[in-house]
Amino acid sequence: MNFECCTTLVLDQPYGQARRRVLAALKEHGLRVEFDFDVASGIQRSSGVKLAKSSVLGVGCPYQLLEAFVADGAAAVFFPLHVAIAEHGRQTLVRTLAPQVLRSAGVAPAIAIPIHRTWRRIRESLDAIGIRSIARAHAEPPYSDHDVAEEILQAEVKGL
Repeated sequence: MNFECCTTLVLDQPYGQARRRVLAALKEHGLRVEFDFDVASGIQRSSGVKLAKSSVLGVGCPYQLLEAFVADGAAAVFFPLHVAIAEHGRQTLVRTLAPQVLRSAGVAPAIAIPIHRTWRRIRESLDAIGIRSIARAHAEPPYSDHDVAEEILQAEVKGL
């Protein structure tokens, strides 16, 4: 099995335009951007190295954070979820945590379930702006990320 820790999506738009659309879509779907870190500028300021435009958004839903945090204080390690946005020529890559990572890492269901719900809302936000998945480089059954997330969520609920 080829384990992937993130899901990579692509928007056929330049970075600035894609970033604005992602931020607007997240807001429209009731998600909050708790932080917006300009990675490329930070690296250039500290080291002088110029990189392609990129940023990391800390995205969350206060209610799902509360649900996870009440169950286990360790939830603060996982929330808010990161959404990485990076310039890639005339396109923009958007990366999020792959849903199978939490299960593989043994994260308790009390934390994993709210994370999966937040992840699903992030993915629905991105789908609404016409983002597309990048084809995977390995030959595994063609599952959509929504199907994988739903299977993992159901397994967590059942305690498997």
